[in-house]
Amino acid sequence: MFDQKPFSTTQVRRQNRNRVYRQLTATWEPITKQDLATQLSMSLPTLTQNLNELAEMGLIDRSVTTSSTGGRRPRLIMPLPDARFAVGAEVTSRDLRLVAVNLRQKTMAYQKQDLSFSNTEAYGVHLAQLIETFLDENQLDREKLLGVGVTLPGIIGPDQSTIEYAPTIGVHTPVPCRFIRAIPYPTRLDNDANCGGFGEWWNRTDQQSMAYLSLSRGVGGALLIAGELYDGVSHRAAEFGHICLHPGGRLCECGRQGCLEAYCSSARLSDDLGISLETFFQRLEEGDLQCQAVWHDYLEDLATAVTTLHTVLDCPIMIGGSMSQFLPRFRTQLESRIRELDPLSNRTGFLTFCLGYSRSVCIGAATRFLYEFVSRL
Repeated sequence: MFDQKPFSTTQVRRQNRNRVYRQLTATWEPITKQDLATQLSMSLPTLTQNLNELAEMGLIDRSVTTSSTGGRRPRLIMPLPDARFAVGAEVTSRDLRLVAVNLRQKTMAYQKQDLSFSNTEAYGVHLAQLIETFLDENQLDREKLLGVGVTLPGIIGPDQSTIEYAPTIGVHTPVPCRFIRAIPYPTRLDNDANCGGFGEWWNRTDQQSMAYLSLSRGVGGALLIAGELYDGVSHRAAEFGHICLHPGGRLCECGRQGCLEAYCSSARLSDDLGISLETFFQRLEEGDLQCQAVWHDYLEDLATAVTTLHTVLDCPIMIGGSMSQFLPRFRTQLESRIRELDPLSNRTGFLTFCLGYSRSVCIGAATRFLYEFVSRL
């Protein structure tokens, strides 16, 4: 056996500082130093040293006092959510979403605009300019910016600089990612479903594992196991959209037939019918027979996919993406089909829907920087 090296003084100090900060941000509620020391089982001198360091970093405020039964009024320690923030940039074939979120994952600013994607330096320069304008217009302090998370609908190489496959934005063979080089801040490139899943998981302290099924123009997924995002050996884990649902069936954009994406993407209800999603559901509500037939098949296929994922993974499953805004009203129908497919299970409480469907992906892209900051503080 190898002897484990003892922690250095610097490592111990960092570990203690991290413990203090994590405790403060677990609830984001003001607390006295005495109560905090009790919760952490930490001596007051050690706690004071760590609080001084956090104050110097601008992460906490100690200027507010509370009532006292006698003597000096104790000061309250308050973590500052806006002390740092990160930007998420969601790139699609047609538009761009930008969001700034603070350490509490609250939205500080949001913007969406039409922007056709191109993996070129010119597109990257334009994107960098849009980010600068976004920061200026919302008076966001660049000194507090942790980084810019850029996400797109495709498989990203382990080196975080290669787009290996992204058919919905026209990438069918591995290419270097040229468009992020112009961004003058720490930048992370990631898959959109990974970001969406991670962003939704961030505040769900009640569950360590979760599968995220993203249903938009493309279909993807993310898998979180024991509190960690599982990327897979080749950074291709949770590509749920390319599970073969119907061998020899509908042609998928990946070139194969029968993929889940060909049956359960939002395009199946909009692009394929030449209408918008909103129009589809309006016609469905009005009793349009064609929409009813398509929707019947859609729910059948989605129930099969969800049942398969739950059978294999045995963990909570969340549906996100643009379809998550429409599916909750059909929850009873979907759960009924799931129970028919899995008669051994009489519960469907494992299934939830993403609430922030329009922003969850770009918020998740920014959240990766928040997670790294808190973890390494």
